[in-house]
Amino acid sequence: MSDEVFQKIRTDVFPLSRTVGISCGAEPLTNPQFSRHLQALYESGVPYRQMVTNGTLLTEELIGIILEFPPTSLFISIDGASNKTHGLIRDGADLDKILTMTSRIIAGRGNGLFPMIGFSTTLQKDNLNELADIVKLAGRIGALSVGAVPLVPYEGLNTLDKVVDTSSHHAVYEISRARAIASELGVEFHLSSDLSDRTSSHPCPYLEDTVFIDQDGSVFPCPYWNTEYPVGNVMEGFNKVWYGTEYARLRNGEFISTDNCLHCPEVTLRTMEVLKAKQ
Repeated sequence: MSDEVFQKIRTDVFPLSRTVGISCGAEPLTNPQFSRHLQALYESGVPYRQMVTNGTLLTEELIGIILEFPPTSLFISIDGASNKTHGLIRDGADLDKILTMTSRIIAGRGNGLFPMIGFSTTLQKDNLNELADIVKLAGRIGALSVGAVPLVPYEGLNTLDKVVDTSSHHAVYEISRARAIASELGVEFHLSSDLSDRTSSHPCPYLEDTVFIDQDGSVFPCPYWNTEYPVGNVMEGFNKVWYGTEYARLRNGEFISTDNCLHCPEVTLRTMEVLKAKQ
């Protein structure tokens, strides 16, 4: 992301925001401007500042930056309770190293509250049986929460067969077991799949209060949106996009063939692949 785009987001979007996440579906520690962006977010006055990282690039220097300009919440992607499972899902990532560096953040925080540490787990068939043990890991190192997010089957990744039916007997058992252990350990556990409860004619939870902005300033209404079709760009003025014709059309439920909405995992219970990336 260029400095010009970031500064436009900083001046136009940050003042309107209750929560800002410094990354979404990408690794923030690969950004050469990470420290400047994190500092700007820290100094912005945004009440809730979030960051998600897979932890593989954490160093003592980066930990120092995170502690100096802490997000309120730092989520570490943990997709297995064993090195074998986590490495299988995360392309060989070293779980033990990630947990060691996470523990250093917690220790370096001292008596400070921030960043609050949570685990973010992409729930799938490969790690469903380890969900309770992931909760135990969180309790062991002092993480406050485990958030399980059911796998989204993006087109081209061949992951549709890995999607968990969270209403199945097996899944209900494993999720209930993880929830019970979390309660015993004082770890907050939540599953972000209250999907089938949305019965209104307009089920989208994003259109009224959430935006996703790409590195070139393109604005998308949700994390599942096909990035080939942005609804606008912050460089043309955020309010112009937010109150523009494309958002009005979507909020009125006037969907067209290029919209992701009819294939959205929020309304299809992840039974269909989602086209997201540019071809």
